[in-house]
Amino acid sequence: MATVCLPELPKGKEFEEYISAFFQSGGNYIERNIIEKESKGKEVLELDIIATDYSLPPPEIKLLEVKSGDWGFPEVFKVRGWMDYLNIDNGIIISSNGKEDVEFYKEKAKGLNIDLVVIPNLSESKKVLSELINNTTIEDVDISTWRYSYWVERNLLKSLNHKKKSNEDIKRFKVLSEYYFEVNSGIFFTENIIQKVDTLYTTFQKFPRISAKCGNELIGNTFDNEYDDLPRKIYDDTYYKCIYNDIQISTFIEHRARLAILKNAIDYKLYKDAGDLCKTENTYEKILGFNISSLDLLPSSFKEGLNKISKHKYFHKYPVFWQWFMWIFGGFILKDYEDKEYEVLSQKTGIPIEEIPNALDAYQILFPRDGGWFRDLSPNSNIKIMKMFPVPFMGIGAFYRKLIHTKSRKLEHLNLSGIYTLHDLIKWYNLTKKVLQHKN
Repeated sequence: MATVCLPELPKGKEFEEYISAFFQSGGNYIERNIIEKESKGKEVLELDIIATDYSLPPPEIKLLEVKSGDWGFPEVFKVRGWMDYLNIDNGIIISSNGKEDVEFYKEKAKGLNIDLVVIPNLSESKKVLSELINNTTIEDVDISTWRYSYWVERNLLKSLNHKKKSNEDIKRFKVLSEYYFEVNSGIFFTENIIQKVDTLYTTFQKFPRISAKCGNELIGNTFDNEYDDLPRKIYDDTYYKCIYNDIQISTFIEHRARLAILKNAIDYKLYKDAGDLCKTENTYEKILGFNISSLDLLPSSFKEGLNKISKHKYFHKYPVFWQWFMWIFGGFILKDYEDKEYEVLSQKTGIPIEEIPNALDAYQILFPRDGGWFRDLSPNSNIKIMKMFPVPFMGIGAFYRKLIHTKSRKLEHLNLSGIYTLHDLIKWYNLTKKVLQHKN
């Protein structure tokens, strides 16, 4: 990405993102930076990466610990303890630092069901990690684009955290921070998926139309009132002027919440079919003296939607599909390249081309929206795009298109129709660069 470059020798969080990108490019659903807190808010533990393989139901989960610094047996035993605590069978420790007796460490770790991988030279990453990833057709353009996507996410969240600390009297920052934590981390440590989905939906309903609330607070209205839409000026600033404002953060968190619900709902179906009672046994709450099941408390429209999409032949791959479509494709389809776009989505997610329309329909089925979730901007801009989607990730989608659709890797060399199509892609791309360059 011109003027913004990925580090050649990533360390710390950037090394974690580098490893995440390999597993994500290999077809896994990735969850990152998952934090458990005690009742007073103190962090108890942080999980680097959870990789879920949806190749065959039920999903296979792996816990990854990434070390760019020193490591030893304490790290091995710590990971084994986390695996037991979370009821995860498979663990992986990946380090960029070697040791003299590394084979001895590998043997002992393997006895604990942990794969220990050392990558002192990053040029060997693909060769070493391919043994742990089912999909061996991992492409460099995918790895780099995922790394940029993670970087955008990291900077959005860093900006949110900075604003929350600097503006304690502004409500949206505290609420958005709480919302993101619950979606990314809070529900993870509950094993029962019905309870997870119930908690997610409760959180989702606790913050209805949160972007509309944020937008109204931006123009001086109270956050706590109910609003249906963004104020016109804020909408124009966000989507026409592509300003880096708080709506870029709030829409990201809203879509992350829906994706978490989609993922856990599909997990429920898959684990229930596999007979895993620990994850799918119904739980009950006493309400007005009656025992009501958590499943019955979920919205009927959601349950009907889940039953509908579970009849789709490849619904088990929808979590992976939607991570790719949102955070790499930017929530849009270039209509001039529609056949090619479907082909690439098929290659990356394992869903046949003819089933891609069903995968795209799943969002509307689970989360019904008046007029649907997609807006066709043609003929002026020949793009089909998700509504209320964060523009910085639309810029990631523009970046990815120049990598996969041109030899020169220049947006100007895309073969586009529509007088504003290229203009829109460049606008989005420029905002993404601004987010990546932003210093809080």
